[in-house]
Amino acid sequence: MRRRFLLRAGLTAAFAALTSASCLSPTLPLPPPEVETVTQSSDPVLWSVSGTCAPGALVIVFNDETGEGVVFEDRALSGQWFVQLEGEPCDSAWTSQERGNESSTRTVFLLDTITKDTPNGSGACD
Repeated sequence: MRRRFLLRAGLTAAFAALTSASCLSPTLPLPPPEVETVTQSSDPVLWSVSGTCAPGALVIVFNDETGEGVVFEDRALSGQWFVQLEGEPCDSAWTSQERGNESSTRTVFLLDTITKDTPNGSGACD
């Protein structure tokens, strides 16, 4: 009888230790949003920039050269974002995202034509 009690107490303690340790394990950080396309609009100082994000995130896109940026809120929970950003060709820009209390690091890119066919840009900024 005592042996059964000790076995049950030991299993209960082991289960409690395992479940409490899982609560303390770190979670993966929020990744930065992906930049999929960057194209110059018909207005030569406007660039269309789009990509993917965490559903429901706030995406910040900022031009380091002009000091101006845009915030996009994914209200549709689609995981897609699109902004128009002012700038000149080859300006350095970045994007990050926030969701709840989480913030991502930045994805840095240049205002250069980026498409599926030219994922590293046109080469004009090299």
